[in-house]
Amino acid sequence: MACAITVDSKYNNKIGSTNKMEQTNIYEDDDVLGAFFKALAGDDIKALQSMHIPRSEVFYVRQKYYQDTGEWVSLDRMERSMYLEGLLEGRDVRDPSRKRNWE
Repeated sequence: MACAITVDSKYNNKIGSTNKMEQTNIYEDDDVLGAFFKALAGDDIKALQSMHIPRSEVFYVRQKYYQDTGEWVSLDRMERSMYLEGLLEGRDVRDPSRKRNWE
């Protein structure tokens, strides 16, 4: 869990320099853990049921990609890329059939 928090804080620091419109179309932000706890604390069952939490591999691969390239990408972009490469199944991806604007 500590890794996810570190990763998210790095992303949130960079959010001002990214295309905000693109981010809000996919995820409100990459703070998945924060969104989960907010819904849990607010007793928001509907939000919990509709929440998409990427598989742990997406977080690990994104961190390794960042270490190797220095480029930080959104969870959606990494998840979609892994799906297109055949590393994830459709059931593991948010909106697997929807083409993203970066493809």
